[in-house]
Amino acid sequence: MLLLSLSRLIKFSLQNFFRNIWLSVVTITIVVLTLFSVTSLVFINAIMGEAIALVKSKVDISVYFKPTVSQEQIFAVQNGLEDLNYVKEVKYVSKAEALEKMRQQYNDSPLILDALKELQENPLGDTLVVTAKKTADYQKIVDVLNGTPQYAVLIDNKSFDDNRYIIEKLETLSGQIKSGGWAVTIFFAIIAVLVIINTIRIAIYTHRDEIAIMKLVGASNTFVRGPFLGEAILYAVIGAALTTALAYLVANVSDPYVAGLLGHANFSLASYLNGNFWKIFGTELAGMTAFSVLSTSVALSRYLKV
Repeated sequence: MLLLSLSRLIKFSLQNFFRNIWLSVVTITIVVLTLFSVTSLVFINAIMGEAIALVKSKVDISVYFKPTVSQEQIFAVQNGLEDLNYVKEVKYVSKAEALEKMRQQYNDSPLILDALKELQENPLGDTLVVTAKKTADYQKIVDVLNGTPQYAVLIDNKSFDDNRYIIEKLETLSGQIKSGGWAVTIFFAIIAVLVIINTIRIAIYTHRDEIAIMKLVGASNTFVRGPFLGEAILYAVIGAALTTALAYLVANVSDPYVAGLLGHANFSLASYLNGNFWKIFGTELAGMTAFSVLSTSVALSRYLKV
């Protein structure tokens, strides 16, 4: 009996859907626009998060030691910095490695290369490259280096590659884009409510004679309302499926451009979607289903008198 009722519900829901096919197409289009605006926010959040993480990974402090400082003294400073709980990594770069890096950096400048060849000894000192766990901790490291006398006398110079300004700008831009995205999503959501309610109202009007006959033969209110709720669920399911297909299409087309924007090919929107498939599209499907059913319930309570 339950299976029979369910099959009838699905049958009548499909009849409602195809009887007003163009109105159904318009409704699904609005659903797709609403869901894809949410998916776009997910894309933006992922790209901005990767960009901010990339900039943060390039923040470090290079500590240049005087050429006369011994390796033992440098390793003592390295051990002291590694003991700080806000230091992530301290990398030692020898003076030979530093000189080779300098030669590679100025490979297109013969004048500098010739000057280096003329030198009898390596003018560079050893270096420690310090990476903090958080960007806010770099100032603490600088304070330690400046405020510890046994460190300060060994250090020739320090360079703090501070990208906090860029990070703050990216975070601000990300917030502004998200705000604009949510405004667009809310706009489409309001339109979706109005379109779904109007679609169900027209469906009720189209089936008014059938509804009257159902009531005459003793059909329950649930049986009468069921096909309209089924139609609403159908809008959500089809809309979510089309949004998923569109999202993967956009992700695959955008991946080369995103890789170029970020400066590396390790990040992929398509891979991100694969790793968060149910979290993204499952949530969208559940949310839109509840949204459609709620809108339909409002329409039924207002226009269906049974």
